[in-house]
Amino acid sequence: MTVRYVVRPKADEDLDHQSFYLAEKASPEVGHRFLIAAHETFVLLAANPEMGWRPRLKHPDLGSLRTFRIPGFERILVLYRPRPDGVEILRVIHGSQNLSKLLRPEEIE
Repeated sequence: MTVRYVVRPKADEDLDHQSFYLAEKASPEVGHRFLIAAHETFVLLAANPEMGWRPRLKHPDLGSLRTFRIPGFERILVLYRPRPDGVEILRVIHGSQNLSKLLRPEEIE
């Protein structure tokens, strides 16, 4: 079975936002390096979906949600769900954001 990752639309927007921010604030190379690191992390998670940790959440629809940091960009978190064939990337956010607001079901779908 081939493992894969699926990037949901909000996660894709998050990637664009983070890479643009890093390119603008640091350099275009840093923004590009972030995108490479993010996709390498997605491949790693697809092959090892239980690597991340489960955040403590009360909402029952988010019970399968897991979190993992992007190596080299440790303040950026990947919120994902394991799937039978890999993982579903739901959000890619900076850890300083209001996670309670972002972890509502309507904000990750």
